[in-house]
Amino acid sequence: MVKLYVVRHGETDSNVRHTCIGHKDVPLNETGRAQAEKLAEKLRDVPLDAIYASPLSRAVDTAMPTAKLKGLKITTVDDLIERDFGDWDDLTYEEIEQKDPELYAEWRSDRQGTAFKIPNGESSDEVHKRVGDAVNRIIAENDGKSVLIVTHLGAARHIISNVLNLTAEQSWRFTLYNATVACLEIDEKSRVLTKLNL
Repeated sequence: MVKLYVVRHGETDSNVRHTCIGHKDVPLNETGRAQAEKLAEKLRDVPLDAIYASPLSRAVDTAMPTAKLKGLKITTVDDLIERDFGDWDDLTYEEIEQKDPELYAEWRSDRQGTAFKIPNGESSDEVHKRVGDAVNRIIAENDGKSVLIVTHLGAARHIISNVLNLTAEQSWRFTLYNATVACLEIDEKSRVLTKLNL
């Protein structure tokens, strides 16, 4: 069995503004740094064998207190990065609508369908495959182990959806709050989400 602990990074100022934050490397804010420390305490008694993270600083810095506590290194994986929001990175929905009203309307009408590709960015379907391939590699490399993955909201949704054999569209049916944990147990016979927003 593989136990996966999937964490969304701590709070950033972009989260407070409710922007579509993707590849832009924004740091944790003061609240986010405090959340990272609390996360380590939450995981103090949880056995962990490996820690993976998106390479963006908000994910790595969220993982760091837990890595120090556990004496583990953080392995960064590019494919765990958030959706590439391209020309819309770090803009609010209102700012996107003002910038590209026609494309915004098309995106909002198709967002659940997941096929819309953001200008110079990715579609949800592309992220679903990229993140799914990454988590499947991590699972294969860690048979019988407990693994922490620190990533982003969209990527976390796609990790959970892939593990549970759900579609990209179905990933919109749940959320993960900043610095909270989703727990999954994977073996040959079953794939189960045991906790969400722990």
